[in-house]
Amino acid sequence: MKTLKRIGIFLVVFLAILLVISFFLPSKVHVERMAVINAQPEIVFKQVNNLHNWNSWMPWNKLDPDMKIKYYGPEEGAGSGYSWTSENSQVGKGKLSITESKQNESITTSMNFTENGEATGTFTFEPVNGSTKIIWGMDMDMGMNPVAKYLGLFMDQMIGADFEKGLSDLKKVSESYSPPAMPELNASPEDSLTAGKP
Repeated sequence: MKTLKRIGIFLVVFLAILLVISFFLPSKVHVERMAVINAQPEIVFKQVNNLHNWNSWMPWNKLDPDMKIKYYGPEEGAGSGYSWTSENSQVGKGKLSITESKQNESITTSMNFTENGEATGTFTFEPVNGSTKIIWGMDMDMGMNPVAKYLGLFMDQMIGADFEKGLSDLKKVSESYSPPAMPELNASPEDSLTAGKP
């Protein structure tokens, strides 16, 4: 009986210590990864600025092929967005929108993971010797929830690999991108007048 009482006291003290420590843990979480893509910034930018392209490189979109996506707003750029629902617990449901888009320079997104909180995503594009240096970042505020703040300590390890996979697929998509062929120009009036003449 004394042993159980000692264990109980130890657990209470241990949890109290963890709670006190949590007050000193950072509430802000930042995850960031970088890649160099052998393509011009405008090509890489387009793959991110148009949310319809995300299915070809966004790692979380590939976790559930049956995920339901509903797009809204303009085709691309600021104001465009989509909501998603999935039976896969790793995907869940939520909403994402582009809040700011600077042509070939940067994109900012707002993400709402419903019960899992909110986050801000950032993409920056920098030309480097004919290639593009892209930095993908995400910021979250874990608030004062002790469990969430401890979880924040491991966020980089938890999703960093997903960022790397996404950038790797974005690199493949961008480097294999071929712009649509330009339509042939119509014949000029002069050509029409002289057609058939020797």
